[in-house]
Amino acid sequence: MTNDCLNVAVTGNPPFMEYPFNTSQLVRDALPDMIQRPGKKDIRVLKYYRDTLDTYDDVRFVSRDIWAGDRSHFLPKPSDAEDQHVDIDLILHIGMIALGWDHKQFRFETMARRDGYELPGDDGKHVDSALLKALGLPEMLSTSLDVEAAWQQVKKEHPVGGRVLDSHACLYFCEFRLYSSLAEPCLVKEFSHKKGRVVFEHLPQAHTPEAIDLARDVTVSYITALTDDAVLVGNGLE
Repeated sequence: MTNDCLNVAVTGNPPFMEYPFNTSQLVRDALPDMIQRPGKKDIRVLKYYRDTLDTYDDVRFVSRDIWAGDRSHFLPKPSDAEDQHVDIDLILHIGMIALGWDHKQFRFETMARRDGYELPGDDGKHVDSALLKALGLPEMLSTSLDVEAAWQQVKKEHPVGGRVLDSHACLYFCEFRLYSSLAEPCLVKEFSHKKGRVVFEHLPQAHTPEAIDLARDVTVSYITALTDDAVLVGNGLE
């Protein structure tokens, strides 16, 4: 794959708990395949193809799978002429608001914790915090991107209520997904130059066509603002 664009991997999840829908999956699928930016590198949106499982082991699998960059694991499907490997510049995990949070909000998280996950996965297993600690991973990992600046840009482009900058994602799968993907460049030498290039966005539960269109547009604005970050520009990606 050529380096004439930035490659942003995006995840969305299937319905979970008592919800028969998941706006993260709906919005992931609604995102454009390419965000064109005159005078700047275009942004290729690579949608992680498989439905994730609500187990902590699967969260770790997904993080490794995304950073590995097998092009066949992302939509849109690659053409025969494309390289079979894609160099991921940034990961955006998307989730849907739940667990008692205000279901009308967009939330943009900045950090994730290693310990404290009390709820088990669907397989009955908990996070193996002792193993993560033994691997040398810290108690907390944070994005290196300026989420606040991106959030301010989103508010400017979409001046309606319900956008919240938040420090964490509530010690469940969403927060562990962010931690896991931030952890991988700390563990794998070939990804070490990509430390901190992961963010998490929570979406409202509203899932009418109009609500999904708004969430898609907010997410496009967020991705675009993040790719203007000095961390990416300073690494020669712009």
